[in-house]
Amino acid sequence: MKPKSTQILFILFTIGILITHIVGCGSDDDTPAEPTETSSTEESTEEVVIASSKPIDYDAEKQAIQEVFSTFYLAFNNRDMPELKKTWHATTAAEFAVVWVAGGFNEQVGPTVSWANVEATIQQGLWVGQGTAGQKWGNTNRLSEFWIRRKKTGSRELEASARGLNCFRPGAPGTTLVYLVKKNDKWLIEQIDSMTQPSLASRRGKPLISKYFTDPDAKAE
Repeated sequence: MKPKSTQILFILFTIGILITHIVGCGSDDDTPAEPTETSSTEESTEEVVIASSKPIDYDAEKQAIQEVFSTFYLAFNNRDMPELKKTWHATTAAEFAVVWVAGGFNEQVGPTVSWANVEATIQQGLWVGQGTAGQKWGNTNRLSEFWIRRKKTGSRELEASARGLNCFRPGAPGTTLVYLVKKNDKWLIEQIDSMTQPSLASRRGKPLISKYFTDPDAKAE
């Protein structure tokens, strides 16, 4: 009887272990974990910044343009090239032209293109040439009309045109046309066209420089 009793006990022991394992496995929490909410539904608190340009202060710009032309005017008449160059945007875009009447005929210098040529025209031509040496810019350094606008190629950059009742060889009334650009908060001359009154009439006021403009909506009163 002992062998049979031992077998019975072994069988019961094995059954007990199986039951315990099954009950234990059934008690596991098979409920899937709740998904964690992401912050994708949260509204952004960052402020959208729209780039904009500051309004043009026409009075301040006109004053600054007048100052740079006055410096050019004085440097030209004093034959001071280092000082004159400070007033120019000395690049290949520079243009310079002067026209006057002598003996009933138009005498024209330029338009000269590129700063190196402009500098040579003034310093080695007008300041020392026969018939032009000793001639000055006059009779006043004042500009009378201004046009200021943002450049089409860069809305933050300004460009300007100005007109003054003065000219090279001021023996007769004349007109000076100036085109300027603003670089690093400083106005610089890029192109100048001067003509005495008779030549102005024959040209019908048409400028010899390429960038001069007089758009009505750019007029600075």
